[in-house]
Amino acid sequence: MKPHNILPTLALLITMVALLGMIGWILSGASGAFITVGLGTYLAIFARGGSKHLMMRAIGARRLQVEEAPSLYAILDELCRRAGLSRMPDIYLMDASVMMGFSAGSNERGASIVLTGPLVQGLNAREISGVLAHEICHIHAGDLEIMGMADLFTRITRTLSLLGLFLVILNVPLSVSASGPLPWSALMLLIVAPLVNHLLQQLLSRSREYEADEDGVNICGDPASFASALQKLESPKKKTLRHAYLPHALGMVPSLLRSHPMIQDRVDRILKQSPTFQALPESLVGEAHGFPKGWSKDFSLPVRWLMRWWR
Repeated sequence: MKPHNILPTLALLITMVALLGMIGWILSGASGAFITVGLGTYLAIFARGGSKHLMMRAIGARRLQVEEAPSLYAILDELCRRAGLSRMPDIYLMDASVMMGFSAGSNERGASIVLTGPLVQGLNAREISGVLAHEICHIHAGDLEIMGMADLFTRITRTLSLLGLFLVILNVPLSVSASGPLPWSALMLLIVAPLVNHLLQQLLSRSREYEADEDGVNICGDPASFASALQKLESPKKKTLRHAYLPHALGMVPSLLRSHPMIQDRVDRILKQSPTFQALPESLVGEAHGFPKGWSKDFSLPVRWLMRWWR
């Protein structure tokens, strides 16, 4: 993580912890605030990671061996060398109907990159190198740890807020019968705190995306191909969301609610950037690649067959 981003990131995480502490205070006073902040911080730092293998099984992803996709791993190896990554992440292939790529794991040592079939089929090698570079930079910058903490704080805040609201509802008949005041300020905080933490998490995610874009361009050395990949990744998602939620409208998800910045904003930034490294050589990204036209989504087919054009 770049030095100028450390303080804003810490400020957002501390604000999320403070909101969590306020929920604990509402539930059980000062001791509740101390317990929730202490327990939440402990879980975020020491007990946040889950089983990556269970997660991959849950999403239907399978690990690609180096011999099954040698060209893909050759690109990854060069990008990791340029980024200074201590360990090359595994690549998993996931069955999905949209182009998508993301990094998974709790830290750099156990990180993996997940790519969907349509992404490998629909992007050329230079575009895929931009996607891989972006995810490598997320891993190298510690974003898996940071966003994992933020997600945990949001989940705990939401769970405790729901518990608090349930207790308030149970307490309403007693308050009415005793002519006691309802805790309206506490009630509002229980309602608002999860939303605020969620918005802070989205803001943190957007800031990490900008940095991963910048570093990703530096190591892949090809701003135009990276920008092209982002535009291809966004287009199917936009159509799906509009058809599902606003079939007759031209709007889009407000930027405040997005985990990623607006694509056009990212593309404009990327195209203005002068990369640190040269573009990857033709020996890595100049050959035909991808799935054949009309490939089957049946994952009983051998991965070796699916990845044959990567040889």
